[in-house]
Amino acid sequence: MEPRKAAQLATLVVSAVEGTVAMCRAKRSPQPLDDTAEQLRDLILSAITD
Repeated sequence: MEPRKAAQLATLVVSAVEGTVAMCRAKRSPQPLDDTAEQLRDLILSAITD
């Protein structure tokens, strides 16, 4: 993966997790984090296998 795309993906991952932590706190549930992790895993796998 080219460095610029890797950096952008890393920014997206951090942003998604930070936002999801806030959602977990608001909902008092870990489910948003589980859902986000699943989607991020698929996104990352797709990005590194292209």
